[in-house]
Parts: sequence; C-alpha cells; structure tokens
Amino acid sequence: MCGIGGVSLISGSNLDGSAVITGMKKIQHHRGPDSQGQWWDNRLGVGLCHNRLAILDLSPAGSQPMHSADGRFIIVFNGELYNFREIREKLKDKGAVFRSESDTEVLLEAYRIWGEKMLPLLRGMFAFALYDSQQDIMFCARDRLGEKPFVYAETAQGFAFASEIPALRVMPGIDTSFDHSAIASMMLHNMRHIPDPYSAYQGVRRLKSGHAMIVRSGRIERLWRYWDPQPAEEETTSQRLRWLLENAVRLQLQADVPVGALLSGGVDSSAIVALMQKHSGAQVRTYALGLNSNDEDLRRARVMATHLGTDHREFYFDPYEQWFIFNKLLANYGEPIMLLPLLHTYVLCDAIRGDGTKVVLSGNGADELFYGYTGHLRTLRASRWLDRMNFLQPLLVPFLPNSLGWITAPTGKRKSAYYEGLAQSEWVRYLMPGVRFELANRAAEQMAYWGQMSPSSAFIDESNFVGLMVENTHSVTTAGDLSGMAASVEMRAPFLDQEIVSFALATSVERKIPQVRNSDWLKAILREAVADIVPKDLLQAPKIGFGQGIQEDMLLRGPWRTHAERLFREPNDAGGLFDPHAIQTIWKDFLAGRELASRVAKLFCIQAWLKNETLRA
Repeated sequence: MCGIGGVSLISGSNLDGSAVITGMKKIQHHRGPDSQGQWWDNRLGVGLCHNRLAILDLSPAGSQPMHSADGRFIIVFNGELYNFREIREKLKDKGAVFRSESDTEVLLEAYRIWGEKMLPLLRGMFAFALYDSQQDIMFCARDRLGEKPFVYAETAQGFAFASEIPALRVMPGIDTSFDHSAIASMMLHNMRHIPDPYSAYQGVRRLKSGHAMIVRSGRIERLWRYWDPQPAEEETTSQRLRWLLENAVRLQLQADVPVGALLSGGVDSSAIVALMQKHSGAQVRTYALGLNSNDEDLRRARVMATHLGTDHREFYFDPYEQWFIFNKLLANYGEPIMLLPLLHTYVLCDAIRGDGTKVVLSGNGADELFYGYTGHLRTLRASRWLDRMNFLQPLLVPFLPNSLGWITAPTGKRKSAYYEGLAQSEWVRYLMPGVRFELANRAAEQMAYWGQMSPSSAFIDESNFVGLMVENTHSVTTAGDLSGMAASVEMRAPFLDQEIVSFALATSVERKIPQVRNSDWLKAILREAVADIVPKDLLQAPKIGFGQGIQEDMLLRGPWRTHAERLFREPNDAGGLFDPHAIQTIWKDFLAGRELASRVAKLFCIQAWLKNETLRA
C-alpha cells in the first residue's frame, strides 16, 4: 500500500520533471512513511515516484520504483495482489526469475511475459504505472472496483499522475478552474462525492474503475475498459458464498506485518473477524467507535469481541477533534466529499497505527452487494411494480411528468434517467439561474455508462450495480483508501474480492431479500452463510450502520454549528455556480426544521473545501 506518482513529458519540454516528482513524493508522505524512492530519466523525460508502506517483503528488495532485471521496465504500484503467489508460480514455469518476495515484481514479470493481457489475471486492489523504456510507453491501470485511486492530468508540458489530487497539482499548467457540472452532480440524492472520471477541476481526471490506458510522450494514446462485469457460473448457494468468503479472508490475511480488523458488531464485520480468528491462528485485534459507552454499535461489537475472545478496543466520538480530522481528509482528498464514517474510520486507523498494526480488514461492500439497507425494500417494491407494468410503459410516456420519466426509460438507463429528473427539481434550489441550464449531469452520465453493463435487467439489480460503481463509491471504496492512508494504514475489504462480486451479480434478489416486509432479514444469503459463526442475536439484529448514533443533523445543530454559521454567513459561489442567498435560506430553513440535513451537510462540505481553496490561493 503506497502513494504513487509520475510524469511523462512531451518532446522538447524544458520542464524540470525531477522537481515535480520530488514534490509529489513529499505531499504523499502519509501514504507511505516507511521509505521513499524516485526515478527520473532526463533524456526520456519520464519519471516515477513512490512512498512505501511496507506490507510484503519488508526488505529493500521490495522498494520502488522497481526495475526489471534487464532495466527495460520500471513500475510504481499501490495496492495488493492477493493471488501473486499463484501468478508467480505460473511465471516461473515460463522462465521468470525473481529477486524478491514482493507482489510488485510479479506485476513486472507478468507484463514482460503477457503484456496487457495480464490484467484479467490480477486478483486484488491496485493502481499502477509501468514504463517500458524500449517502446517508450507508460501502461497504467486501476482495479475493477476502484479500491485504489489514480488521478491524472494532461498539460501543455505533458502527462502527470498521482494517488491524490494535491500531489498531482505539483505539475505546472493543470487547469484548476472549477468543473461546475462535476461539483453540482455531488449534490444529487445519494451522491456524496464527485463521480469518476471527473473531479472538482476541469483539468484533473480519475482513471475509471476497471480501466487502463497507454501514455506515450506525454499524451494519452489509448484508454479502455478491461473489466467485463459477469455473473459467476457456479450455483449461488449459501455454502458456496461461505467458501468464497473464507478464501477471500485467507488471501487478504497475507502480510509480513500484523493484521487487525474494524468491528461494528454487524453481520458483515463480525463474519470477517470470526473468519480471521479461524485462519490466522492468533488473537485478532479489533477496533470499534461509537457516540458513547451506551452506543448500540459498541454494545454489539463488545458482544462479538467477547464471543471470539479478540483483543478489543473501543473509542468515542469527539466532535471537536473530528472537525480537524474532517478538514485534514478534505485536504488530502483535494475536493469535497461528505461522509461522516470517513472521520470515524480515520480515528480507528490512527489508533490501529498507534498499536503498531499496518493492515486492517473491514466489512465494506457487503450491504451493496447483497442488499443490506432498508432502502432496498423500497427499491424491490418499485422493481416488481415496473416488471408488472412493463407492457404498459409505452402508453404511459405522454402522461408522466419529467420527474417520473425514469419509469419508461430503457433498461440500463433507468437510474440515470432518475438522476436526470432529480437535477431539474434539485439544482433550481441553490444554483445560479444562468448556469444550471448549461450543466452536464455527470452522475447520470456515468450511471448510464455502468447501468448498461448490469448483468440483470431487473431494476433493483440495475440500480444496485450502478450504486456499487457510481453512486456509493464514497462508502464502498473511497472510505477505505482515504481514511486508512491518511493514517498510514492499509484497509482491505474481503467482500470486494472479485469472486464474491461475481457471485453477488449472479445471485437472484429472492436469495438476497426473500421477504419484502421483513427488514430484519435483508442480505439473507449472507446471513445464512455465516449463521454458525455469528451469534444469533447479532445475526438477526436490525441494520444500524457504522456510526449511526452520530448524525449530521446532530453535528450541524450542535458542536459544528459555529463552523457552519461562519461558512454560511457569506457563502462562496464557486465561480458563479452557487446562489449565495439561496444557500443562506437553506441553512435558515434547516435550523427551523424545514430542510434535509443531508443537503445542508453537502453544501457545508463544499463551503469548507472552498474555504481551503481560497486559503491555498
């Protein structure tokens, strides 16, 4: 787990690329404090830098940038290949000789032998850039679900990439004017971040999940999607899911350093910890956070920790400390993202690092894959209604208002159409009148892109696949990387293992939600799969969610109200995007109980980020 960066200059550029990657490396120190390295070739105008959080092969042989034995290939890699030992043996059969025990060297040799075709073979979370000095190309790729970040920019001087936006901005000439369409999309419904491949800036982009690209002489030559989301072919039984989950946990326990776990007492994290205890053969360190000692999250976590005999620690929410954490994470991320569990996770990861632990497993992704939220019950009802009314949809078109146009949208584009309708009613409330009609709906655009790849035509499956890839990435993937790496801790999520994702895509909604009126038996197939290792009272307990006792409404009306008053007193219009008067009205309506806390919280986050931008300028 690391921070990566690099530069590829156009021919004739006089930019000091070495200084750029040195600056990148300095800014991303928190992502890899164990060692730093960089490589720069002035003749080629290409360089790479790396901040190392040593997890596998702690020796200098695992340091990066890593060069192949013949010097042709150079790589920087962030993440973990959980099947690297299996790939290593296949490469040995083809004559590969290894000088280290690292998964990074496996990537180098895999590319040397298989080239781009190696991508489908990789099982893990990753973002990397590999330079081929013979062909003068830089090969970049990101894992299937985007667990590891990769931001990039093209400028007049060339191409640059990094793990985080602040490091990327060391590159001169990036267009940092605000991308109004991207920022506005964050305000829609469940969105709490800016959707990939966009950012808050016109000149900064993210490599999309499951995508790769080739860069030559400072320019992107080719960009493509290598991942084809396909359902598993095996029978979708609870026994099969249990086997897959055990295997994923076993693989993700691989490390040359101690591995701990986040424990909320819910089904997901409890199952992960129970399997960790089984396969590690040692007492697992577990960590939990709540509002106070009476928090239901903490009570459930104590029950599970006692049941398993883990080395358990718990922490309480401090709104004043977490205000500083909030600003720290915004600064690291480089653009707005509003999700309180990010702060809670950072507190736990900071404690984990203090205990000398560098790796932690979490239950992230289970609810999205196996339908664990109460909102899934509403979506299922809507889905079944759409199925029954399918033959009438063409007749309904003339009678439906724009806000209900998603009902008659084509399969694969219904969630996108829903967000298109939302924008028409939502943006009018706080955006400047002259700008909102010029905006592109970046959230809807990406939902249409991924929605058409949903293996199932049922609306609930389409909706949740889009949620996994676009709508909920703030909590599924970003939460792990941003919070963990800010504390120099690697977070792993066994439920996001590609085999489990394929299994979930193949599993019918009836196996996930067998009773539409029973909110206590959501993600049923998962509960069945772990029924023997999770105590019955926890297995059947209602879903509460990590940090549910700590709500945005409570914070904005209480400990953070002073900060909110200051930010909303003279709102920043983000270069003509927001209507300051409208934002002030929304804040007053919230205090009067007439406005949604989620909408105010996102505006609050954007204003806090804009304040930091003003100070930076």
